[in-house]
Amino acid sequence: MVFCTNCGNENENIAVYCSNCGQKLQKLSDDQNETPITSQSQSEPQISPGDELLQEMINVAWKSGLNNRKTLYFTDKNLYVAEGSFLTGGMGFAVGGIIGHYVEKKSLSEREKAARTMNFKEMAARNLNVITIPYNEIINVKMGKKRMLLAPSIKIETTSDDYTFTVMDYNKYKQFQQSIPIILGDKVTVE
Repeated sequence: MVFCTNCGNENENIAVYCSNCGQKLQKLSDDQNETPITSQSQSEPQISPGDELLQEMINVAWKSGLNNRKTLYFTDKNLYVAEGSFLTGGMGFAVGGIIGHYVEKKSLSEREKAARTMNFKEMAARNLNVITIPYNEIINVKMGKKRMLLAPSIKIETTSDDYTFTVMDYNKYKQFQQSIPIILGDKVTVE
């Protein structure tokens, strides 16, 4: 486990950003991106050369309808927009109060852990509904304000399309406001 030097939160060995405050935990050099990680224990999955590493994962709502839950996977190379979970956001209490919130939190934690070793290119190749946005095609990202009763939004302008997402992980939005600018640089505007 890696401990954050900013807040002391315990993070997985392969985490790049703190899951609590968004602080960058380690700097990956080009050599590390091209060689498999061998210092992991046998219980942790191995990362193959060329795999994209997850930097941040945000659960969002996009458009209207039944299939509007999406997950934004920010890797070290691309942004992937993929199917999300119905249990994201504040839905836990609708499922049964504190028990529902616990199940939701555990489900998201397991999904985040699985995403740390996901082969994103393979996921996009298998599912035609996954949108892959290379970072060099992103022109601007506007991260809206977190308001009392309204979930914040993330607007992404690319060379070919514009996307507006409603953030469902609003309890972690402060973390996202710190980590997304680190990933995308000056393309990000935080209100």
